Parts: sequence; structure tokens; C-alpha cells
Amino acid sequence: MPLNTLRLLCVLAVTSWASASPAALPLQLTYRDSGDYHFNPTSRNLAVYYGKAQNTDSPSLYDLCTNSNVDMIVMGFVRQLNGPTALPSFGFTRYCKTPATVTDKTRVSCPDMAANITFCQNMGKKVLISLGGSVSNLTLDSVSDAHEAASILWNVFGAGTNSTALRPFGNVTIDGFDFDFESGADTTYMDTLASSLQSYFRSSSPERYISAAPLCANNTVLPYGLYANANFVWPRFYNAKACCFGSKGFNKSVSTWYNYLNSIDSDLGPTYPRVYLGGLSFNNSNSGFMEPDAFVNATFIGRTLVQSKFGGVSLWEGTDGLVTKNAQGRDFLNVTKAGLLRDI
Repeated sequence: MPLNTLRLLCVLAVTSWASASPAALPLQLTYRDSGDYHFNPTSRNLAVYYGKAQNTDSPSLYDLCTNSNVDMIVMGFVRQLNGPTALPSFGFTRYCKTPATVTDKTRVSCPDMAANITFCQNMGKKVLISLGGSVSNLTLDSVSDAHEAASILWNVFGAGTNSTALRPFGNVTIDGFDFDFESGADTTYMDTLASSLQSYFRSSSPERYISAAPLCANNTVLPYGLYANANFVWPRFYNAKACCFGSKGFNKSVSTWYNYLNSIDSDLGPTYPRVYLGGLSFNNSNSGFMEPDAFVNATFIGRTLVQSKFGGVSLWEGTDGLVTKNAQGRDFLNVTKAGLLRDI
């Protein structure tokens, strides 16, 4: 079924986001602020997902915003684009003002979350929204569908002005989109979606970004053209025993990914895509988790294999990383960022 921008046939099921009330934000920042920190896309950065935390009951976007180790925050997830209703519905209504009636969905707004996104951006961090996740239906049936999907995303979350009544964050705009498609997902026309989004990005400032998070075991789950339009690619070296952190196949997989991505004729120039190592910040009893210090040692090996296009580390999940600590009591994010700042 083709997408229709005017009717916005989309279900933006963004799950398990949390936010602090604007009233809780401090009047004086106790960490770095936008005056002394500016995001550099070519530095060694730490990107963290903000989603369904496993080890804390009250994950806080504010805690990630004020954490000096974090450079990018990726909020998850938009799970469906072609939903069953003619108006968008959201999976994070706990943090939003809900409509008075079922048919009044256009009035859904999330001012607390918008305030926190702005706070993050004022701290110099980039805030992206992820498409996909473990359970999603983002199927696009045509090139036209992909262009319509880009228009929806741009007008609902980006700097577009065609759907102001439907914007959950009001005038607040996010800094880009992440593509996180997992097993069985149909990624046809996602390259067109990414290219169309980049076209919108070029029409407005500040600079915005696209990232991609394929599973380490398969570099073809996303089309070549998406990688050509991605600023950052962080293969997920976890939940895949053959290539996860700590496995015998890790080094070979990192080399394979670097060689593949280095061969991409990027539409964004020779600097891109930047290659990140995607890891776990907590033990999910699956595969790929390593204790903080061992994880950093493994990233050192990965960095030598990725060479000049190494962009940093991405972690699932940010707030879980704050409660996972090493023997000295340093949390996963702190240990990881300290490792990134070290020259090897």
C-alpha cells in the first residue's frame, strides 16, 4: 500500500523512551556544555542507544545528556511506517500529552522529551532516531514509497514544516536517523529512503547524519546504496556467535567489514562511512558481552584492523552502561570512552 504524506499512514511506535521533566533540569550545567564541546563526526566518538534498559527501572535521557563520555544518543525505535490508521500513533505516550479523544491523535505532543532533546543538543551531543529494532514492519513497496517515507520522517522529526500539528517534539528537530534492521526485515528501497533523507539534510542546517547498524554476520542485509549514504556504520558484534566480541571470528569479521565499507563509493565523500564497533554494555546472556576492561582491549584490536576510517564505538544500551562497572567502580561508558581517547 503506497504511503501518502497528507494522510501520514504511519505508526511511529517508538518504544521505551524515558525523559526527565524540564523542571528537573539544573540551572547551571555541571558537565561540559556547548561552549567547550562540539561534536566532530571524524573523531573517535561514543554513540549509545537509548531504549529498553535491562538493568534499571528508570532509564534517563538526562543522565546520558550530562555524561561527558557520550557523543551521540540514538533513540529507539520507529517500528512501522505504513500503519493501519490514517494518523500517527506513538508508543511513548507515557511521556507525552495524550489526545482527549481517540480521533484527536494529531494533538499528541511530548514537551518533556522535547526539552530533554534540546538539552542534549545544547550540551553538544547529537540525537538520532532509530528505525527498526528487533520487531518492526518498515516495508517499502516502491521508490515512490521510499520518497514518501522520507517526507514523513523529515516533516515529523526533522526540519520539515508540512506537518507541524503532527510533530511530537514541536519545533525541536533531531540530528538524523539510524537504520537498525534485524533478521527477516525487508530492506528493499532503504537505499532510496537514505538518499532521499540526505537530500533533505542538505537543505537545512545544522549538519545531520545517517547511521546503520547491521548484524556483523551479514553485510548484505542492507543495500549497497544505503551504506553509500551513511555517515556511520556500526556493525553489531553481539548476538551472533560467529563474529561477536570475544569470538574466534571477531578479527576476521572486523577486517571483512572494513574492506567492504572502505570500498564503498560514498555519496558523502571519501571520509565516509566511518566504521564503528557495535557492542553490548550489559550481559544479556546471549553472546558478545565482555567486561569493560576486556571490551576496551578488544576494541584496540578492532581499531588496528579498521585503520583510518575508524569512527568509534556504539553501545546497546546507554543507561545500562552506567550501571555496568569494572572492578574499580568505573562504568562501562567511562571505560570505553577512555579507551577511545587513547592512541595505540
